[in-house]
Amino acid sequence: MSNKATFPVLGTNVPGCKLLYAQVLPNGTSAPTVGEDQGNIIASAARSAEGVLTATLSDKYLAAGVFTQLQLATAADTQVQVTSFAVTTTKVLTLTILTAGAAADIAANAGNIIHLFFFIRDGAG
Repeated sequence: MSNKATFPVLGTNVPGCKLLYAQVLPNGTSAPTVGEDQGNIIASAARSAEGVLTATLSDKYLAAGVFTQLQLATAADTQVQVTSFAVTTTKVLTLTILTAGAAADIAANAGNIIHLFFFIRDGAG
């Protein structure tokens, strides 16, 4: 964890709680890429099924939470759901993309970005 650019979470009494930010760039039916990754938190990203993306974290954490923000080049009824997040074991975050309620891929476009904000606890005080 020492090589990660992290930001302390102010107003919390939880030792080792930090904020990390990363981007996953959708690529249609191909594997997504990792965009900006301020904390080097994502080791790799993949597409496992239609509308399902996975991000493997570079480290395991004692605890973590994540919230997402979807940026689209063109307005659409699309949302991203965190469907699983195993930070203490496999280090895999699974995201499901839903358009009009059904799993769907997002095309490659410079304006299509999944922003990920991680609140992590690595045990450091």
